[in-house]
Amino acid sequence: MAAKGATGRRAGVSRGALLHHFPTREDLFGAAIELLVARNEQAVHEELAAARPDGDPLSRSLRVLRSVMCGPSFGAEMELWAVSRTNARLRNVLRRAEGAARRDLYRVVDEVMGSELTASAAYPAIAELTVQLLRGMATSDVLYREDTDRDALLEGWGRIVRPLLTGSSGSPADASTPPTS
Repeated sequence: MAAKGATGRRAGVSRGALLHHFPTREDLFGAAIELLVARNEQAVHEELAAARPDGDPLSRSLRVLRSVMCGPSFGAEMELWAVSRTNARLRNVLRRAEGAARRDLYRVVDEVMGSELTASAAYPAIAELTVQLLRGMATSDVLYREDTDRDALLEGWGRIVRPLLTGSSGSPADASTPPTS
């Protein structure tokens, strides 16, 4: 219970108010997921607005999504996932919160990718695999982060999925460049 008191003090609310809104620690974490999801979506829109609108929409989309998944809000969300691995009550709360968040995540991914890419019959599977790839990269970044390696991996993924999404092959800039290791 001491943690709730410290949390309330940091948030500037009384313990009673905190307990009224969040009777359990898990409920508080579930609400935190909702806030983190909203922050992640805002970060996507900011990154997308800052990205150069010209050029290849797939490469731009992958860079925008990668950048957001390297951010602190996404990292905090992943930390809650890790804690829920050994806490069944938290896991249940996060599953409910993430269930709603999942719809928002894929809506945002669709917006970032744009109608040209989402029109492909292969898009749903590629969107799911892209999210999983980016989550894995974000998790790996905790211990190992070399942007050049990650950039090459993302470029390689773009070369693999481009033909499936657009019917064209390779990178628009240079289809013959092999991925670097």
